[in-house]
Amino acid sequence: MGSFVSTFERIMMPVAGKISSNKYLLAMRDAFSMLLPFIIVGSFFGIIEWVVLDPWGTIMGENGLNLGKSLSGGLTGDAYKVSSFVGTMQALQGLCNNVVTVGFGCFSFLLVAAFSYRLGGIWGGDKFSTALTSVGAFIIITPQQIIGKAGDKMGAFSLDYFGNKGVLTAILVATVAAWIFVKLSKNEKIRIKMPETVPPAVSQSFAVLVPVLITLSVFTVFASILSQAQFLGKSALNDLIYAIIQAPLMGFSQGIGFSLLYQFIVWFFWWFGIHGHNVTAAIQNMVYMPAQLANQAGDASYIFSNGFFEAGLMHVMGLVIAIFLFSKKDSWRAVAKLGAPAMLFNIQEPIAFGLPIVLNPILLIPYILAPLANTVVGWLAVSAGLVPIFKYVVPWTMPLFFGGTIGTGSIAGGLLQVVWLAMDVFIYAPFVIAANKIKDEEEE
Repeated sequence: MGSFVSTFERIMMPVAGKISSNKYLLAMRDAFSMLLPFIIVGSFFGIIEWVVLDPWGTIMGENGLNLGKSLSGGLTGDAYKVSSFVGTMQALQGLCNNVVTVGFGCFSFLLVAAFSYRLGGIWGGDKFSTALTSVGAFIIITPQQIIGKAGDKMGAFSLDYFGNKGVLTAILVATVAAWIFVKLSKNEKIRIKMPETVPPAVSQSFAVLVPVLITLSVFTVFASILSQAQFLGKSALNDLIYAIIQAPLMGFSQGIGFSLLYQFIVWFFWWFGIHGHNVTAAIQNMVYMPAQLANQAGDASYIFSNGFFEAGLMHVMGLVIAIFLFSKKDSWRAVAKLGAPAMLFNIQEPIAFGLPIVLNPILLIPYILAPLANTVVGWLAVSAGLVPIFKYVVPWTMPLFFGGTIGTGSIAGGLLQVVWLAMDVFIYAPFVIAANKIKDEEEE
């Protein structure tokens, strides 16, 4: 391990040093850090919503602890579904979801404000005005109509464009809008100057009036061109990005090669801060979910199914354990302590954005390698008959061991998850140890 760490440090340390000193990337890192409180609070309420209150989830559902049956007076089946107990739980879930929406549903919207605020600072502009202008630009390029159930168009925003699915769009818009605005605001020729008797707040508003006008006009023209041109049949920037990424994936099917490619894409995009499972949602819905349903109905015996991959979501817990065992970075240990409870239920956002894993070069390799290794070992174990196929649909928030046991109907499924976790700790350990060296060089 020591030789591997030394080799890794010799190759990656210069690259990591250049990246860590890049002001643009520092602004991006700081922006994600600014959103950490919203992510942690959203995760807390998410655990309550998805794990505790879900009538069919880990605590209440019959595939979990089945407390719902006891609390509803022994009701099961259709009687349980229409009971007042289930109605109350769903109403409470809705209240929790309001907070979850802030932490996750509006994440990209908040990211535009935070990132452009930081960019305004490093580029020498007014930070608050830069953030407001970028938010305005983001709203302009976001479709402002949704299709109702009756097929009618309504003036509204879809949260799909404001959540994790829109992170890449948020980064691009914040960068371009902030750059244009700051450049223009430094141009004295277009600055509207007010007399000294005018209050400073009013004077500043007129000083940035023309830059705001030009910046928002640029994005208005761009949104109009995109809407009229319909590139690849898409009228929204976010949809276009996803169409370009998802289109090459269409036509593939199951198999170890495709499954490894699928896992690589999922976690590679997650490393960039983009919701990888949303990127590959078409593949999941067209390939792995039908496979899961076929397994549960007894019509087939597919190794790779939705349940198989959801059972491997806990690989980030391997990083958390490796941090507790080997890390000397106080910041990493602090975030790991905060994120560990959420990771027990496969919610990785506090670790991904708080540590961060996102855009962190030291963690790129293990973050992708761990799920790939899990896929290969799981494939071998199921192929050899050591572990049954993942037959039963269980919530993706089901904790380690329980998810694998219930999903396969065998304790062997839970043991497979334990083996995966041990592998993941071993994979992450050298990189966590190497990160200690990065800390020492920064302090020097």
